[in-house]
Amino acid sequence: MLVSTEAISLNYVKYSETSIIVKCFTKSDGLKSYLLKGIRTSKKKKINIGFFQPLTQLEIDANHRNNGGLEGIRSVKIINPYKTIHLDIIKNCIVMFLSEVLSKSIKEEEKNFALFNFLKNSIIWLDQSNKFSNFHIHFLIKLLSFMGIYPDLSNQNLNSFNMIDGVFCKYDRTEYCVTGEIVSNFKSFLGTEFDDSVDEVNTSVKRKKLIEFLIKYMQIHLPDFKRPTSLNILYELFG
Repeated sequence: MLVSTEAISLNYVKYSETSIIVKCFTKSDGLKSYLLKGIRTSKKKKINIGFFQPLTQLEIDANHRNNGGLEGIRSVKIINPYKTIHLDIIKNCIVMFLSEVLSKSIKEEEKNFALFNFLKNSIIWLDQSNKFSNFHIHFLIKLLSFMGIYPDLSNQNLNSFNMIDGVFCKYDRTEYCVTGEIVSNFKSFLGTEFDDSVDEVNTSVKRKKLIEFLIKYMQIHLPDFKRPTSLNILYELFG
């Protein structure tokens, strides 16, 4: 079935000597993987590997058989081309980190307009913003709701957080009950937007602790979710 759809490139891996397999989140069908044969050859191609840098926004014509296998792309063009992300080393690293998180967390091959629009609009915001030091934390916390693991806010007045149940609680000294500054900083992001500065989290140390908390929480609740390898690079840049 020939489909024209917007898509967001998540990542690609080399396949054989000349080809790649690209993973995209599409507006029409959710997560899709495409085999692009011969794209790594030196010959000039209508479709080149530069189209599939992390979180590039695309418009594609693709053959979707919807049988769980690799699909094919007929044509592709970049839409909403970024003006700053690929020129700013920190923004570029944030995008690499988030694309890895999304590749490890999104599994379903089904359309999800809300998630697609969230991804699309979030990266456009990053591209246009000059104040983005906490962007990736905002993004991760907002992503929790799309993964179905957003915390229960009914007892938000309590000072600890049970990572297994996803609820705020009284501290009980068990392994997955977290308390202290991390929980306070976590609360400060809940219900906020990207434009909100969240002044409580204003150092690289605080950001690192909160990100590690969020990654651990995702590992607990998302099957096969592994700690992103790009995190260490992100820490070095923000450090």
